[in-house]
Amino acid sequence: MKRIIIASVAAAALVTGGTAVAVAGTQSSTPAARSGSPAAASTGTSLTQAAGAALKAVPGTLDSIDRDHGRWEADVLGKDGKWHEVTLDANGKVIGQHVDRDTDPEDAAEAKALRNADVSATEAARKAASGSTVTSVEFDGDRSPVWEVETVKNHKERDLIVDPQSGKVTQAPADDDHGDDDGDDD
Repeated sequence: MKRIIIASVAAAALVTGGTAVAVAGTQSSTPAARSGSPAAASTGTSLTQAAGAALKAVPGTLDSIDRDHGRWEADVLGKDGKWHEVTLDANGKVIGQHVDRDTDPEDAAEAKALRNADVSATEAARKAASGSTVTSVEFDGDRSPVWEVETVKNHKERDLIVDPQSGKVTQAPADDDHGDDDGDDD
């Protein structure tokens, strides 16, 4: 019981700006490594486990996964060629899934780029983690295909880009479209 309370305090320390972050060490697939993380004990399943559960529910290729309000939300390009949205609870149990019927012409190009990626979503998360907590992984196949990975370390959020072919990790360019709350005045 004491370990759970301590883990809860550690997990609470990872909450920044009202956004709950994913499990520290989410990239590990070994049970010993997952259970060794204090955050893992209190926040439920890891990103890797949630991704596996989403792909078990809908076989295919993971396009994105993130944790929002204690739930995992995943988008999967199913083997059936359709886009599926899968919602999982904090413990990785599928609580909802449906086919995304709101598709647009760019979806076909993104599907092709996603299928051609040598680096998967979970591999991109693992490469970008570097001691950080991965909060989101999303494939962007619009122009030049990339994995967009959000991480948190020491209460600082970082946006990284992972090349879907080489796995090379780079810092994402600054995005001023979302109104940063970094204290800068315009």
